Amino acid sequence: MRRTLALAFAALLITIGTITPAHAATLALTPITLGNVFTDGQPVKVGLNTDASSVTWSAADVNGTVVATGSQAAASTLQVSVATRGWYQLTVQAGTATAQTTFAILSPLSTAAVAGLSTSRVGDFENTAEGWTFYPGSEFPGATGSFALDTTDEHSGSSSGKLSGNFSAGGAYVSVNRPLPLTAATSVSFWAKTPNLSFLTFRITDSTGQVHQQRLTLSGATDWQPLSVTKFDGGKQYVHFGGTNDGVWHGPAKSIEVVLDKGAISGATSSSVNLDDLTLNTLAATPTTPLGDYESAAEGWSFYPGSEFPGATGSLTYDTASPHAGAQSAKLSGDFSGGGNYVALQRTLVPIDAKSLNLWVKSSQLSSIGLRVTDATGQVHQQRLTISGTGWQQFNVTRFDAGSGYLHFGGADDGIWHGPAKAIMLTLDKSSINGGGTTASVNVDAVAATTSPTYQGAGTHFAGTWSTDPVPLLVQSGARTARDEAYWSAVESTVGTYSFPAKYTSYLQSFQSNGLDPLLIADYGNAKYDDVANNDVDAPFTDAGRAGFANYADKLATQYPQVQNLAIWNEWDVNAAGPSNFTPDSYLALLKATYPKLKANHPGLTIVGGGDTDVTQQAWFQQFCQLGGLKYLDVVSIHPYNYLNAPESLGTFIDQVRATIRQYNGGVDKPIWITEAGWYTGAGSAAPVPEPTQAMYMAREMLNVPGHDVDRFYMYDFKNDGINPAAQEDNFGLIHNESDALGKYTPKPAYVAYSTAARQLRGATFLGKEYPGNGLIDQVYAANDGTPFRAIWAASGSNTTVTVNATGPVQVTSLYGLTTTQTPNANGQITVTVGVWPTYISGATVTSITAP
Repeated sequence: MRRTLALAFAALLITIGTITPAHAATLALTPITLGNVFTDGQPVKVGLNTDASSVTWSAADVNGTVVATGSQAAASTLQVSVATRGWYQLTVQAGTATAQTTFAILSPLSTAAVAGLSTSRVGDFENTAEGWTFYPGSEFPGATGSFALDTTDEHSGSSSGKLSGNFSAGGAYVSVNRPLPLTAATSVSFWAKTPNLSFLTFRITDSTGQVHQQRLTLSGATDWQPLSVTKFDGGKQYVHFGGTNDGVWHGPAKSIEVVLDKGAISGATSSSVNLDDLTLNTLAATPTTPLGDYESAAEGWSFYPGSEFPGATGSLTYDTASPHAGAQSAKLSGDFSGGGNYVALQRTLVPIDAKSLNLWVKSSQLSSIGLRVTDATGQVHQQRLTISGTGWQQFNVTRFDAGSGYLHFGGADDGIWHGPAKAIMLTLDKSSINGGGTTASVNVDAVAATTSPTYQGAGTHFAGTWSTDPVPLLVQSGARTARDEAYWSAVESTVGTYSFPAKYTSYLQSFQSNGLDPLLIADYGNAKYDDVANNDVDAPFTDAGRAGFANYADKLATQYPQVQNLAIWNEWDVNAAGPSNFTPDSYLALLKATYPKLKANHPGLTIVGGGDTDVTQQAWFQQFCQLGGLKYLDVVSIHPYNYLNAPESLGTFIDQVRATIRQYNGGVDKPIWITEAGWYTGAGSAAPVPEPTQAMYMAREMLNVPGHDVDRFYMYDFKNDGINPAAQEDNFGLIHNESDALGKYTPKPAYVAYSTAARQLRGATFLGKEYPGNGLIDQVYAANDGTPFRAIWAASGSNTTVTVNATGPVQVTSLYGLTTTQTPNANGQITVTVGVWPTYISGATVTSITAP
């Protein structure tokens, strides 16, 4: 009995010693929606892969505060019950297994037109409602075919349009066409896929009924390929017929047609082509800020009797008889029978960075009207606008420090315009009265300032290793431009022979079809020319090398006419190895070889240069300017990396660059673009910042630079280049790398902060800066629709409360896009807590903001 019990006990011990531990569940999360970026009302869904029976989850905001939790049975999709705008980290648990990802909820991007390139998708081919019609080319009988939606193949969405043609019984072509809402399109882009066509024929009909036809060469590839038409009355084998039949484009466009020709088929009598993402691209209007509609006295215009020359009388009234626009115009009247020289209507401005001034004037009694504009220094710039006829006449003033009868006084008193504009005055002068009379009047209407468009952009590396898959995420962020490259060594691998890698064409086509205005960099050396180290990094240092570079840049501009901005090199002061030795004079030599050639062959091209020098180290740039370098570029590019500091100090350095430009350019400005700037995150880098700090700094810099007359800001860069937390280049991005454990292209907090700022600044005009106290910065803007908004933050310090004085509801938007509407109390006040993060306050009812 004892022996039996012992054996049983031993067997039990053996069994216990070999018990298999509990199975650890498998768990993985993948984005369903690109990058896990959602918009208002779109359910948050994430791909879920687990062998557990159920999972639990929690979502935390950028402060680490859990805002929602839940659980569900295992499924292929996890739905997260979060609907508030912002950035979140999602943690999912299945047994002992844990997985994380990030997601973002944004407001929808406005579709309102802003200056630059706007797009209209007329060929999604997702349904038949677009109105595409098949045509068998009946003037050449015999062809048959069809056009239908193809749900088995698409470039985007769930289907494409498939045009098929059979010429075994004769015929010359088949086509598909659709009428268009009258559209002032300037270019067309689309994607095509075909098994054996060598070309497509493209037709577009103008407002007169004239058809403009050209041939689009296909690459021979059987996968999707991009095509674009940037000139309607030209192109390969261009012909025209119908309408005015003069070979001149008369917009807007009325209809569009894609033709499958029998002659494009090799070795067969039938073929097909799939079409997708057909987009009309339009140059939107230049943004304007109304200064004088004269529909209300609230605009702030007042009468001035020219008191320094006593005796004149007169008035400013609102005239409802025959205004140019709206219900009334301003009528300025003057009487000089008692003396005096002039009377005027005037208004002070929240400083506005006006590039030109438009106004309408009508008088039968005057030969001219005087215009005075006061700059930031208090200097008054005066010129005369000649009046002809008795009806309404439009004036467009493109320069304030010049013009008929120009003179200046006050302020800097140097005859140089120092924007922004602080005040405007229109004068009725006694000396301009026809026939020597002593009384006269003039009507004025529709006074508006034209301002530079605000472009938010990003640096990208699509010419390198990046896939174009995340381009829609870049667009969704609110970026309107992107900066990328086309390497000389890849374009000209044999001297004098130029070929353009498919990935260059693909990413530029993707930019165009998504409405992104490209800044293309012509850059880096070519071992076929000046190479002393057996690599392709050495910069050109001989006349032959520089001429070769100029020819390559010219070929780039010819190959890609949709590119309107071309940068000459990237960071010459650190990327010009070899005998050029990074020096300003060697860079100037390259510009002298390249700039005249580009301007002769592509006069509308904007040439961007300047060495991209670090603005905190300005000796290089000063020497470049002293040598005359500013004559060979249109825009000065700078890279003000400031990742050791907060962004506000950059204003001082930008102003120093501008002062240097004026010093060596006859007192005249040149545009400044920031084409790289950013902060990197990570764990082991020399000076990384936490991800929330990157987000906060990025937004503050975006808001800061318009106040220093910087019209383009390219953050560097859009996507983390890798997944090494100790590598700087792997951590500058707004979104994660495709190999990141958090998921392909998932957002960092900076993506949401950038997107929020970009939405606020989209088409906006910087008006001025105020300082309400407690170290706060209050920047004032006019939004794209003209309504005012403010961005408020502290450069440092603790949170504080500001008082918003308003006559009605006010919208308050956080750094991460959460918007609330607040109504003033009985005293007309709202209190808002602000700190080092920007807070956006909008509403025409806001009168002022004060801090305790």
